[in-house]
Amino acid sequence: MTFTKILCPTDFSEGSQQAVRVATRLASEASADLVIVHAWFIPPLAFSMDAPFPPYVVQDMVDDAQRNLDAAVRDAIAAGAKNTTGQLVSGVPWSQVVEILEKQAFDLCVIGTHGRTGLSRILVGSVAEMVIRHSPCSVLAVRPDSKVAAFKNVLVPTDFSETATYALDLAGQMVDADGTITLLHVLELPVAFSGEVAPDFARDLDKKSAAALDASAARLKNARVTTRSRIGYPGAQTLSTIEHDPNIDLVVMGSHGRTGIKRVIMGSVAEKVVRHARCPVLVARKRA
Repeated sequence: MTFTKILCPTDFSEGSQQAVRVATRLASEASADLVIVHAWFIPPLAFSMDAPFPPYVVQDMVDDAQRNLDAAVRDAIAAGAKNTTGQLVSGVPWSQVVEILEKQAFDLCVIGTHGRTGLSRILVGSVAEMVIRHSPCSVLAVRPDSKVAAFKNVLVPTDFSETATYALDLAGQMVDADGTITLLHVLELPVAFSGEVAPDFARDLDKKSAAALDASAARLKNARVTTRSRIGYPGAQTLSTIEHDPNIDLVVMGSHGRTGIKRVIMGSVAEKVVRHARCPVLVARKRA
């Protein structure tokens, strides 16, 4: 595995603690540096109330956050991530996390998909969603019920773009030595169409997709790769594949495809999959 520096934000909730456990395993296996960061933040509205927080209460909160962060670092080191440090920052959590990712040479961010709010799905504006949208590097979104064990069955949706190819290479690094990678290509028709696709046209498309899938699969010489082709909307077909195959324990996908969009935007395939997938999703993004 090529990860050398991993960032893991935490708000000390169970959801973020599970992300720390996954990040600890990855850092331990790769002998990577692991930085656990907590962004301490009180909304300005809290200071405009009739009884705002007195300074000593604020300091108690900061001290408590530092104690929790120190404990998280000790647990990660005890679990095998020997090069683990903690960083306590102040400010809007997602903004602070992205700023750290941009200023330092992290190649992976591992983040819980929901924290103290207890939400079962990522909502617009959540910390995880904003980090995924703006991060300069790959982000692994981890659900509270995700397993910490090595990934055995990895799904890689592809449109054969440069970012999809990078995602496939990352999948080859993430999957267990005895695991399997499923390469999925979804053919999305350029316009809405309710009739039948001409048989000759469909066969030609199938041949081209099959050839491209085989060429992509050949990149991973040391992994077991299977291929699938579907027609439909990529996000829906990807989620359908995940739901119908309970063995899939990780999805790795590019943050943008042939459109050339440089950030994940609302409604994109990657963002929809992160929101609704029942397993962890690694949104692959190569640092500029």
